Formats: sequence, C-alpha cells, structure tokens
Amino acid sequence: MKKPAKRKATTVGKKTPAESKKKINGTKHAADVYRSLVEATTDSIYMVDATCRYIYANPRYCARLKLSLAEIIGRPYGDFHPPEETASFENDVAHIFKKALPFQREYKSHRDANEFLRTFYPIKKSAGKVTAAAIIAKDITALRRAQELYSTLAQNSPISVMIIQDGLIKWANGKMRETLGYTDKELLDKPFESFLHPEDRESAKNNFLSMLKGESSLPYEYRVLAKNGDYLWHLGTVASITYQGKKAVLGSQMDITAHKKIERQLRQSEERYRSIIDTITDAYYEVDLAGNVTAFNEPYLNLYEYSAAEMQGKNYREYVDKEKAKMAYWVFHQVFETGKPTKKMEWEIIAKSGRKKQVELSVSLIRDAQGKPQGFRGIISDVTERRRSEEIIRHQAFHDPLTGLANRLLFYDRMQMAFKLAKRNQAMVAVIILDIDKFKEINDSHGHKAGDDVLKAIADRLLQMVRASDTIARYGGDEFTLIMPSLSCEEDALTVARKIITAFQRPFAAGEKKIDVTVSIGVAIYPAHGTDSDTLLSKADNAMYRAKAMGRNKYCCYGN
Repeated sequence: MKKPAKRKATTVGKKTPAESKKKINGTKHAADVYRSLVEATTDSIYMVDATCRYIYANPRYCARLKLSLAEIIGRPYGDFHPPEETASFENDVAHIFKKALPFQREYKSHRDANEFLRTFYPIKKSAGKVTAAAIIAKDITALRRAQELYSTLAQNSPISVMIIQDGLIKWANGKMRETLGYTDKELLDKPFESFLHPEDRESAKNNFLSMLKGESSLPYEYRVLAKNGDYLWHLGTVASITYQGKKAVLGSQMDITAHKKIERQLRQSEERYRSIIDTITDAYYEVDLAGNVTAFNEPYLNLYEYSAAEMQGKNYREYVDKEKAKMAYWVFHQVFETGKPTKKMEWEIIAKSGRKKQVELSVSLIRDAQGKPQGFRGIISDVTERRRSEEIIRHQAFHDPLTGLANRLLFYDRMQMAFKLAKRNQAMVAVIILDIDKFKEINDSHGHKAGDDVLKAIADRLLQMVRASDTIARYGGDEFTLIMPSLSCEEDALTVARKIITAFQRPFAAGEKKIDVTVSIGVAIYPAHGTDSDTLLSKADNAMYRAKAMGRNKYCCYGN
C-alpha cells in the first residue's frame, strides 16, 4: 500500500518577498505623487501641532511668508501673524483637535488684504487620536472681487434683472423692486408667471422659450402686476445661465409703460399727439408708403445728424446699407399687409457723419379717415451705448481679461456641448491641460508685466495652432486648457500635443525681451477615460503631472 504523498506547504494569504517589495515601491510612488501635487499646487498647505507650531509648509506657503521651510518649522503661528489673527487661528486649531472633523473658514489676511478660504483637516494616528491639523488655504480674492463687480453691475443696472429657476424668482435687483414696488420677501420663491397679466402669459411663455432656443433675439412685451395693482408694460429678454449649480434663466426687463401710453395717446388726438412727440426723448418719424420722410421730431434729427431741411423728403434707403434696406422693406411690407405693428425691431443706421448706430425701431400703419393706408410711423431708440455695454459685460463674464481666451465658465459650457455632439456622432473629444513649466521663475526674474506679456503671447500662439471648432481657455494663473471635439482617434490629439511642444521651442516676446518657455501637457479622451467634465479634467491633470515628473517639456496621455 502506497504512502500518501506529502502535501506541499501553501502560501495562501502570505505575500512573497517580491510582492511585498512591489507593494512598498507602489506605496512610495503614490507618496511621491502626492508630495509632488502638494509641492506644485498654487494653494497654501501647512500643518501645525496642538500648540500651533509648524511641522510642515509647502513652497506656496513659504513664498507667502517670504521665508524658507527651515525658518518656519518649529516656530509658532503667532511669530508671523498679528495677535488678533493668531487668536482666531488658535481657536480653529483647538476646534480641530477637539471635534476631529474638517471644516472651512474664510478670513482676510493682514499681510496683503487678500481673502482666503481655509479648510482645516484633522491628522489622526491609527488609534484615531488627532496629532496635527492640516490647513489648505485657497486665495479667493479675485473671485470675491469679480462677484462684487457683477453684483454691483446687476444691482445698479438701469433695467430690471432677475434670476428664475424652476419657474420661481430666486433673485431680483433693486430696479425690479423699485419698478414693481415689491420687497424681496414678496418676490422671491414666487412663480414669475403669477405676476404676469393673464392675457399675456401664453405669449410671454412662447417668446421666452423661443429666445432660449435661439429662434428669436427680439425682446418681447408683456404686462406685469405691480404692488399697487397696476399692470405695467415691460420689454423683456432672457438667457440661459447656471445659478448655484443648477440651470436657470437670467431675465432682463425694461418698463415701457410710458411708451405704451404715448402710443395710445397718439391714436386719440392728432393735436395732442403732435405736442407729445415734440417733447419725447426718443426719435419719432412718419414716412409715406414709398419710405420718404414726411414728419419727424428733434431727437430724430439728432439721431441722424441732419438738419430739418436736409431730412424732409429723404428716403430711408439713403441712411442704411443694402442689407438693412431690404430688411426694412420686408418689415414695412408685413405691416402694410397685416395691419399689425412691429415693435422694437433691431436695426442699424448710418448717420450723416458716417457713424453706425444701433437702434430699436417700431413700425405702425397710418390710415386715413376711411381706413386706407397712407404711410408708416414709429419710434426709434438709440441703443448703441447700451448694446456696447451689454457686449462688454457679456464678454467679461465668459472671457479671461488678460488673454481674451475663454474662462472656466465658457470652457465648461463648450465641454458639455462637445460631449453631447460626440455622443450623438460616436466621436471622441480630447481634453488637454497645458501647464507652463516654472512660470513663477519668469515672474521672479523678469517681473509680473513680462509674465503677463508671455501669457498673452502663449495665448496668441495656441490660437494659431488649433481648429476653429476647438476651444482654448485660460483655466488658472499659468494653466491653459483645450477642448478638441469630433476626433476620430486618440492620435489626432497627441499630434496637436506634439506640435504645441515643438512650437514652444521658439522664445516668446515680452516687450523687448525674448523669454524661453516650456510646457507640460496632459491629455484625456472622451469617452475612453471618462464621460463627465470633472473626471476627464482630473485625468488630464494627472497625465500633465506625469509629464512634469518625466522632466517637463513633455506630453503624456492618461493611461499610456
């Protein structure tokens, strides 16, 4: 009878020396990556013990204190900050050690008056005891100033502005409260539709949707209930925005009740109407059926810059280009055929000086006592400056003021559009992050003016290298992002990355100086590496830091 064979010793649950070494190396690599991120971030990161003595500070924080790490470690927070700020900080650190839960606090630095959002984190041992407090301080000065600017512009706007979300009024400026007579409590979280005249709700809704879909750009009229019980005529426009992380609608409305009253009075009495049009500030006109001017007021002459003798009998085609003349002919023809007036038509005229002006024009049919058409009349408002101001505000809201490139808001919007198009067409989208290598050294060596000049030169060069359908944005101080929609393969994006690396071999002009700049590039591909903005940006960012770790002046695609 054979003896049973001896069983070999098993190693289930145990790691071989090679496996253990691999795990250690992997852990070390991860630690190195995290340290690189902490060292490279533009946020200030530091750690203190229970007595508020420094036990770590990253380069960004050292730079703010203008001290080396060796000069900071072991020193108390109060050595570098005034007593009031120190006392507040010590209370926050004590809170972390007591509660062991992260929290955020805003504060204004006495050092340079910059505003920061500080996040306090507890650092625990395996037993759960808090041994240190880690603080990440993000500079939100520019954000606060931008918020204050836009808030000031909106609050002091001469037109009513509101934000509507899920059909409810979520915000209204002072002009809207003043015009309608309501308080915030009476307006906010109330359905906007409830303030509309019942007869205007359907038409206002249709115009509302048409403008949001891009099918119409003309403002529309409706009546709004004021607190005193009167219905006021408003001229409104809407635009789609994001408010507090959700889709919303930005509505602008101008009180045109006075204009509506004037139109009604003009129909009632020729004598009364003549006296009124001579006193209104908007331009008034009358033309015959051929378009020759037969009547006008002083603001009309001021608008076109002609004398009364020069204007009498002048045909409208003489102060517009061919395209606008065709547009006017079509509008006048529609009014003639239907008898229905056109209100607030956007138009462009050419004054006697050659200056082009943006105007809003209304057109109504003039009939004789028997109802036979005799000509047209209307009001013209010069909106040139208003249009220019609106365009400036619109551009500032979505573009970087230094480079003129898209900012984060516009970048995220374009990215979502690219993803939707790619999903529909089964194509790829490349999300690329470009970080300027050692840009701080440029500022330190040549000054911030030279640094700004370099950033503008970089933006110009990047714009020359991409397609019209691509979007370049300035994502941060020295960080740029690029969206490349409708790609057929990953190699298309890598080809552009290589071209950018090559293009950066030529120095950039900063005034009379020539400055050498290199860039590290990270690439992520939709849908291979993710299907949402945050995931793809994170992976492109990881790839970019890999490129930096490989020696900078390189590109890297996530997963490769």
